Amino acid sequence: MEQAAMSRLSEQDRIQALLEQLPEHVRRQALATLERYADRDPHTGPFGWQLGLHYTERAPGRTSCMIDVDESFHNPGRVTHGGVVFTLADSAMGAAVHTLLEPGQRCTTAELKINYLAPVISGQTTATATVISKRRRLAVVTAEVRDAQGELVGLAQGTFAIIRADAARPIEGDS
Repeated sequence: MEQAAMSRLSEQDRIQALLEQLPEHVRRQALATLERYADRDPHTGPFGWQLGLHYTERAPGRTSCMIDVDESFHNPGRVTHGGVVFTLADSAMGAAVHTLLEPGQRCTTAELKINYLAPVISGQTTATATVISKRRRLAVVTAEVRDAQGELVGLAQGTFAIIRADAARPIEGDS
C-alpha cells in the first residue's frame, strides 16, 4: 500500500495493513513485540518495554531482572544478539545501584564491560546484579546473566555515576 493511502487509514487499519504485508514469521515477531509493550513493567522505561524486561528481585544493593528470549532477539547467526544480554546486565546493575540511592539521586552507566560465555538461543534469561562498592559519586557493580537452564552466559562489571535527579532528563510518565 502506498504511503499516501496508508496515512488516510485509521491507526488500527494501518496496523492491519502493515501486518498483512509481512511474512508469517515476521508477523509473529511483531505480535510478540506488541505483547511485550502491553505487559510492560513500569520501572523499565520504553526500551525495556520493547524487550519485555521485568524485575524479579529487589533488595538493597541487589536486583534481578529477566526477559523471555525468542527469535525476534536473534542476530543473523540465529542466536540472541549480544546487545540484548548487555542491556539485561546493564538494567539489573543500574537498578541495584538505585536501591541504595538517597531521595533526589539517580544513577547512569559510566562504564560497562561484559564477557560473553555462551550463546543464548531462547527462553527466560535472567541477570542478577550486586553492588560491590558505593561511594558518594560512583558505584561498582557486577552481574551474572543466566539462560533458561541456569547456565552462566555472561559476566559483567560496571561503574555507575551517581547524579542529582534534576541533572538527568526524566522519562516520560516518571514520577
